[in-house]
Amino acid sequence: MKKLKVVSDTQFKRSPKLSTELSRQEKAFVPNGTELNLAASDASQNGHYKVTLAQPLKGTSQTTWYVYKPDVRVYDTKIKLTVASDTLFKQRPVLSNQLSDREKAFVSNGTQYYLHSYLPAEGQHVKVAIANDFLGPDNRTVWYAYKPDIRIVGDTITLKVTSDTLFKTSPKLSSQLSASEKVFVKNSTELDLVSHELAPANHVKIELADPSFNRSELIWYAYKPDIQIEGNEVDNQPKNETPRPKPKGPYIKLPGFRGNFYLASPIIPGGNFTWGEATHGGSRIPVNRNVVYGIIRIARVMEEVRDRLGGRPLTINSWYRDPVTNRRVGGASRSRHLVGDAVDFVAPGIHPYDVYDRLNRWWGSRGGLASATVFTHIDTRGYYARWSYGF
Repeated sequence: MKKLKVVSDTQFKRSPKLSTELSRQEKAFVPNGTELNLAASDASQNGHYKVTLAQPLKGTSQTTWYVYKPDVRVYDTKIKLTVASDTLFKQRPVLSNQLSDREKAFVSNGTQYYLHSYLPAEGQHVKVAIANDFLGPDNRTVWYAYKPDIRIVGDTITLKVTSDTLFKTSPKLSSQLSASEKVFVKNSTELDLVSHELAPANHVKIELADPSFNRSELIWYAYKPDIQIEGNEVDNQPKNETPRPKPKGPYIKLPGFRGNFYLASPIIPGGNFTWGEATHGGSRIPVNRNVVYGIIRIARVMEEVRDRLGGRPLTINSWYRDPVTNRRVGGASRSRHLVGDAVDFVAPGIHPYDVYDRLNRWWGSRGGLASATVFTHIDTRGYYARWSYGF
């Protein structure tokens, strides 16, 4: 359930105006620290949220109100962080003795926070965005926590708009759509998602968790360069896969291609990754020609990854997965492993969070990047997606 926490004495209002423009009957004082359950929330005009409370505000019969954004925090209860050992939250993922007192905050064992999101960070840290509290002398919400000192349960997906854009009901040029088929969305808008996937014409198909923009539609198309997506799908908890089986033969046949593909041969001529690694020892034959192209596409990327990590050999945990295997190992229902252009791998001697940190800026909006504590995931979906698996 969504919640709202008041972080500064404020007025709940019947319309998104200055308090001085409203009569006493059109506003209600709500003190700092108040927490309320929400049925719905939406961005509104003049820097306000439009919120629908699960119960009428105390002393009133009203459930729908407008509230000034800086005075409240709206958050979902899907992600909870519990501190498992007295620790320091930090403004940078470094040793605490390298930070000033203003750059760290003591947090005691047993403390719990709700999070908007969390991502891997270097030095076995996790970057967390706290939803229901402020920490430190500067009242910050984004911190780095040492992973062994915390436990995180739950997942959510957040879309961040990085440039003023239009959300559309179909993946077309905005000039081809009527006013009712598109909605303007401002830079820095953040929205909770249920799902996202690649769509035609350089778009991403998104499913919102709640209606927004005073519209009932949940399915929209967003222009890829204008958005970033962070967070893990609820069903995306892949297990470590079993070692590759012994090949039944030296080669395989691939759909749409003539000739034999030897398992020991590199996918890219002169490269370091083989068809045996991509097909789990020849036990997972691509279902169509497009999967083969996906394998080749990510194989080129993996050669670059290997170079960026110092040329060291990389261990492949998982590459192509057929639908049955993907369900069995706990992969996402829309996993890029199904189309062949995703790899879970280990760089011996480098913690996966550090691998994520080294690759993050370089990979940019070319595709997805994520880490668990035991492997790193990369894919070529073609838009910015980042997450942590939480284990």
